[in-house]
Amino acid sequence: MSSNWSALHAQLVRSVNRHSARIHINSLLQPDDKGLAFRDPTHLLGWLHARDGDPAEKNDVLARLLRTAADPGRAGVAATELLLLALWPGVCVVRYRLRGLCHGDDLDADLLGNLSIGIRRAKADRVNSVAATLLRNLERDLKRIYIGDDTWARAAVDVDLLASKVAAQDPKPPETILSAAQAALGGD
Repeated sequence: MSSNWSALHAQLVRSVNRHSARIHINSLLQPDDKGLAFRDPTHLLGWLHARDGDPAEKNDVLARLLRTAADPGRAGVAATELLLLALWPGVCVVRYRLRGLCHGDDLDADLLGNLSIGIRRAKADRVNSVAATLLRNLERDLKRIYIGDDTWARAAVDVDLLASKVAAQDPKPPETILSAAQAALGGD
């Protein structure tokens, strides 16, 4: 599964470095009101992932990307891809936390898909800390899905098993059906 995760990261990096995407990304990398400018997406991501630097400035850059991500055009797609890459270390942490809850191979797709949707739907004017808000919302939403799926799976009754247990017994009053159902479901 980690090789697929690495391949997804590599594909996102290739996507933001394509010439067609760079046209839109270059406008995002231009100097802002604080004079922050970046040569290319790698420079931007390196600055965002570095331990040093002002967190408020980094949040301002993420907020600018978040505002642009709401655009339905190609610039919005480019900003979304940049945000996915900018949040990648945090997404890896969320992935690690959720791996025990997800029963299947859907975790990677769920992470990137739900984060992309969260980015595109976010109301940038209501978000104070972009990275924390997006990552916490992602983890909360996926936990609800996975825990809800698990709860439904445990609550489901195998009707065929129940019917075979009832049919194996002599037809009796409802107490027989009740005891067969209790045996199939287990105790409280």
